[in-house]
Amino acid sequence: MTLVQPETTTDKPASKANLQALLDECAAVHAQRHAEIREAERQDSIDAVEYATAAAVRLFGEKAAAALGQWLPADMMDEGCLQASVVIAPGAYLTFTQGEDGSWFTLLTTCTRCSNSSETRIYNLLTLAEALHKAGLR
Repeated sequence: MTLVQPETTTDKPASKANLQALLDECAAVHAQRHAEIREAERQDSIDAVEYATAAAVRLFGEKAAAALGQWLPADMMDEGCLQASVVIAPGAYLTFTQGEDGSWFTLLTTCTRCSNSSETRIYNLLTLAEALHKAGLR
C-alpha cells in the first residue's frame, strides 16, 4: 500500500493577509474577553468588601465593625463565592464568605511559635471574643 499526497489546488492560493486578519480578529476578541473578566473580578472584589463591611455592622455592631479596620478582597475567589478578610493581629484573620448557600464569618489563627492553626466559625461578637481569647489574643 502506498500513500499519496493529496494534490494541491492552485485555484486560490492561501492569502497571508486573510490569515493575518483572522489572527488579528482572534487577538482582539481574546483581549476583549480578558478585559471583561478583569472587570468582573474587580467588581467581585468591590462587592466582597462591601458585603463584608455591611455584614460586620449587622453582626457585631457599628463600633466593633469599625474597630476591625479595612476589609480586603480575597486574591482568589471560587465561582459564585465572594470573600474578604481583615487582619486582626499577626496570624489572626477574620474572613467573610458570601456563597450560594449563605454567608458566614470565620476566624483563622496561626500560632507564631508552633505554627498550629485553627479555624473557628463566628456567629456573633461573643464567639469572636472567645475565639480571640482562645488564640491568645487579649
